Amino acid sequence: MSTLIALVPIAAIAVLLLAFRMPSHLASVAVWALTATLCVLPTPFHTDWGRCADAAVYALMSALPIMIVLAFGALLYQLLSLTGAIAALAHRVASSFADEVVSALFISAALGTGFEWASGFGLGIVMVAPLYRLLGRSPAQIVQLSLLTQFWIPWGAYGASSMATSELTGMPLHDLASDSAIVGWPLAFVYLCLIAVIAGGWKGLRARWVIVLASAAVMGIVTWGVSRWLEPTTAGGCAAVALGTLLWWYARGWRSDERSRNAGRAPGLSMWRVMSPYALVVFYLAAVNGIPGLHRRLAEWMTWSVSNHATRVSFLLSPGIALLLACLLAVGLLGPSGQRRHLCLQAVGNTSRQVWRTLVATVAFMETSSWMAESGMFHVLGLDLARPGVIAVLVASPVLAALGGFMAGTSTASNAMLAPLQVQMAHVTHLPIAIFAVAQNVASAQAAYIAPSRIAFATSFVNEQGREGRYMRRLAPWSLLAVGWVAVADLLMWVSHL
Repeated sequence: MSTLIALVPIAAIAVLLLAFRMPSHLASVAVWALTATLCVLPTPFHTDWGRCADAAVYALMSALPIMIVLAFGALLYQLLSLTGAIAALAHRVASSFADEVVSALFISAALGTGFEWASGFGLGIVMVAPLYRLLGRSPAQIVQLSLLTQFWIPWGAYGASSMATSELTGMPLHDLASDSAIVGWPLAFVYLCLIAVIAGGWKGLRARWVIVLASAAVMGIVTWGVSRWLEPTTAGGCAAVALGTLLWWYARGWRSDERSRNAGRAPGLSMWRVMSPYALVVFYLAAVNGIPGLHRRLAEWMTWSVSNHATRVSFLLSPGIALLLACLLAVGLLGPSGQRRHLCLQAVGNTSRQVWRTLVATVAFMETSSWMAESGMFHVLGLDLARPGVIAVLVASPVLAALGGFMAGTSTASNAMLAPLQVQMAHVTHLPIAIFAVAQNVASAQAAYIAPSRIAFATSFVNEQGREGRYMRRLAPWSLLAVGWVAVADLLMWVSHL
């Protein structure tokens, strides 16, 4: 009975989004209310009011950085769109990457994962969706290709999710990150092929299969090598730079002379002005995370923390602040003289209409996840999935991690919630903790990109709110395939341990 009740919120999300096609902001509030009811009523998961309040505050604090990134990221998009900067950048990308498949690989797998490494919190989605829109992609392509910027998020936000798993399981970060890279490497081939198919169809994949496979190989090798021998927190950025360099070199080699001659700047805007807001975001994040003294000083100011939970929000370290500064720079560099006030008001109005539903969905889904964790629902699911035996435990480990990523919409939150349970499962089976730590680290990311909150993130840029279930149905099979591979990898590691 306890297991069935614990499954109710997850089943409710699937039914409301997939069967009833309810908009995510309405479905999220309904499921949160349902979960809260299960916690308040005399069910096996009854939770006292104090713990419920703790769960609510923890979820809000966890959602706050994501909300800030979404709000200021959307504002930056509106400013760049209204000033013509997005059109200029799209023109440059189109002139540099004539082939649809190669341009999609560059935007999603190099630029997108690079932005995600620099900040996390879905910044990759925020940055690439406008580019795809100006390049003339269909709404379905924009949403899916933007979401696929998230497939390498164990190394996003300077490896924050991997660091959380390492701290909670006791597995050294170098070992965890490099082992995760090995397990995740085959998935790079899957996802880059998927990007190619979405961008150019099966015909496009057949035409560019060599560069697709080479890109996946480079991404995996660089991530593994940097994680093993250098600094795991920089592995995602190094992989993005290496992949971007490869694709740029490839594009210069095959694009026609005529296309090269026609490659130019959009009228009226120089590229240094267009790229300056993006460069400021990268520079700010690199400085505050790469300079220890500056990081410590900024962490002392404007930081909120919750005493009952190991969570804190440092506003000056948030990528949202970098985006806000980029917005101010965009107004100064790109805004027409005498019309900057009107530009700001128009951008703020457009942003509020664009993101309010997504903000509601993000908070409500994270509240649901937090209340499920606080009441013990995830704990019961993990133990019951593991009950039949060792093989069941090894299969249940990535499934549970994926459920956490799906509910929370972020692998870092999933790892923080469920890594202690993975440790408990390792102790029960007397198996190495590395098997469960790697499964948690990789599998949580494979479901986070199809989380309702992340899909709502992407649909907000193409006015597709209310159709989140459509995109979940399209991407869920690939997510399940990836989680299944992690389960197979678990079993292979167990066999090698015997």
